[in-house]
Amino acid sequence: MLDAKPEGNYHYLPSTGVSPFCSGVVADTGYEIVRATFERQVPWRKGYELIDGYLKALGRPRQALCELELRCAAPYTREGFLDFNAKYAAVLSEWGLYGDKYGTGSTARTNIAPSYNAPPEQVMIGFAYTIPSSISRQTFIVSGTPAQVRKGEATDDAIAEQVAWMVNALEERMKELGVSWDLTTDFIAYTPFDIEPWLRSEVVPKIGSAIANGIRWFPGHAPIGGGGIEMGTYGVIQDIRVAVE
Repeated sequence: MLDAKPEGNYHYLPSTGVSPFCSGVVADTGYEIVRATFERQVPWRKGYELIDGYLKALGRPRQALCELELRCAAPYTREGFLDFNAKYAAVLSEWGLYGDKYGTGSTARTNIAPSYNAPPEQVMIGFAYTIPSSISRQTFIVSGTPAQVRKGEATDDAIAEQVAWMVNALEERMKELGVSWDLTTDFIAYTPFDIEPWLRSEVVPKIGSAIANGIRWFPGHAPIGGGGIEMGTYGVIQDIRVAVE
């Protein structure tokens, strides 16, 4: 069930269990979500500082922040991941973006360990926020979604089942957000594996007209333990680059 973030002018889909991020966000009527990618990656705490100044310059509150894109130096252990989440959540709590009745944050998130040119530390590469808008279409972001079936397996049939599960999971989240594939402007697969055959067999037939935008492959590992596959999707009109001084 969606919950409202009236201060930020969006609704979000709470995660299951205690988590500093949600499963997805959709802008309220009269607003749209803008995705912004830093021209270069920055340490994650510095990223918050840059976002704070950026939103202030736009006349938007901190609560307009609705998604964060992260990259980690290497896959975490579960204990290390929980430790990072606690520090990450502390900033969100200060901003009024964590600690709702569900025990989750209201911002979507993707955090991946790159296979190549990994950063030396946990970094932030982008964010999303809401602005007033007259566009009639809905804008949304679904958080990076890992497979919950056949974890740790990498055989052909296991990967096929994992990919099919993730596409269905993304679709269910989109339905809960009140959006559909025809509003999707980007579909991303995060994995160190070559999964083109399963993108063709499991993703292309499912997403319909969204395939006109292509499918992006980001070579990277899941943030806990490594390996694995995550997938995410979003639908926005404005997808911009932000200079870093």
